[in-house]
Amino acid sequence: MPISEQRRGEYFLLAEELLWGWFPIVTLLTYRYLDPLWSMAITILLSTIFFSGIMARRRLWPELTRREGWPDLAWASLFIMLLFIFLFIGLSHTTAGNAALILFLQVFFSFCYFNLFKGERMKPAHLAGVGLMSAGAILVLFPDEAGGFSRGDFLVLLAAMIAPAANRYQQRSRARVSAVTLLFVRNLTSLPVLFLIAWLFAPLPGRTEIAAGWWLLLLNGLLLMGLSKIYWIEGLHRLSITKVSAMTALSPLFTMIFAYPVLGEVPGLWQIIGVAPILIGGALITR
Repeated sequence: MPISEQRRGEYFLLAEELLWGWFPIVTLLTYRYLDPLWSMAITILLSTIFFSGIMARRRLWPELTRREGWPDLAWASLFIMLLFIFLFIGLSHTTAGNAALILFLQVFFSFCYFNLFKGERMKPAHLAGVGLMSAGAILVLFPDEAGGFSRGDFLVLLAAMIAPAANRYQQRSRARVSAVTLLFVRNLTSLPVLFLIAWLFAPLPGRTEIAAGWWLLLLNGLLLMGLSKIYWIEGLHRLSITKVSAMTALSPLFTMIFAYPVLGEVPGLWQIIGVAPILIGGALITR
């Protein structure tokens, strides 16, 4: 029996979430050798090379001439670049588990952008979902043992706020060009700005630092910011943004599971308490 496009999209998202659960962990490991800004710039450079190789192999270069897709590609590139900056810097000031949970709040912001702000009447389940996600976010963002609001958590929260708009334009772009072309363009156009920011605000890494962390950069650039993002775009192309956002609930769970043996991160009490309302609220919002 042939697999439906809906089911294919779900499989793509499941594979992406499994890989993406490693992203905060691997990124934090790169910070042992490189400044976050340089880790970001080099990671995006490697993923751009990865996408260019696939484009050459599949002969996708003519897709760049489709002018009707340029506006959506430009907006997607802008939002993704801002998301990169907030996420990479934010990760240097928070834990992998916290970052994964806060990123899941994109479900909340997706609901607000695409449903609530359209003036639609809120159903009781949706209202309960909004309340639960808000309560969970407060528990995660304002843990009493952390001594107040974390700057890193706030930056990751900004990334989560940008994600729905980025996903919207990526979804529209995918209707005109392939996932690989979309990812190549968004990365390539971001590179000059990312390297300029790294050069202005972070110390230049030496050969020793790059040699020590090269395998982590390759893993991040080729697998997590490369292959997993192809899966993400293909899933986004086949599913609604709301359903895609709901499936991102798997990512923070994977991150917290993987972070314990790799980073030794043990979730705090308020983080554990905040997991349930965030995930349940996300399920209610996307019903």
